[in-house]
Amino acid sequence: MANDIDVARLVGHVFGDGSIHNKKRYFIYTNSDATLHRKVRTMVRRVFGNVKCNINTSVGGTPRYQYSNACGKFLSQHGAPVGAKIRQPTRVPRWITSGKEGVRVAFTSALFDDEGGFRDSKGARQIVFKSAKVVELKEDLILYLSQVRKMLRSLRIRTSEIRPDQEKTKKDGTKIVSLRFWITGKENFRRFREKIILFHPEKRMKLLRMTSDR
Repeated sequence: MANDIDVARLVGHVFGDGSIHNKKRYFIYTNSDATLHRKVRTMVRRVFGNVKCNINTSVGGTPRYQYSNACGKFLSQHGAPVGAKIRQPTRVPRWITSGKEGVRVAFTSALFDDEGGFRDSKGARQIVFKSAKVVELKEDLILYLSQVRKMLRSLRIRTSEIRPDQEKTKKDGTKIVSLRFWITGKENFRRFREKIILFHPEKRMKLLRMTSDR
């Protein structure tokens, strides 16, 4: 039986830098950090066994690991979005938002490993989380970010309100809106470090500096 913690974290990665192919249902993870790729591959093996993995790069040259469609189908059945997240409504599945703390932690940790921004400059320390969708889905984006904030609050991690980040127009005329919220304060950082399990080495180091007494 699949480990709920591993499944929750893999679903979190689909919401982050991963994706599920719209037609072929491959689970694809695209990230520049080798440590995250090793961790994802280990979780895939624990959940699915020794499934096939094709390694290539994205158009921009970022390492891209493509796993069997058995992985993508399973994760989609557990609430992971299929296809382009920026063009569809997304909701964190109820089994995660209402799950045990370990499940909520696993999902949220994957999100921040992939998409969390950590600023450790003295006097300007903060953790930022932002996401984007086509402008027509702005209200849905607010609801999604509200889910993430609620899970953080359930771990006693305080966040700002959701604020505008930027709007831009792609070459094909599609308008994209991004929104963000942030986390500040040393005690809040310490609580984040106690609860959220990061694997990204640079982000772990920044968080350590953000919680130091220096």
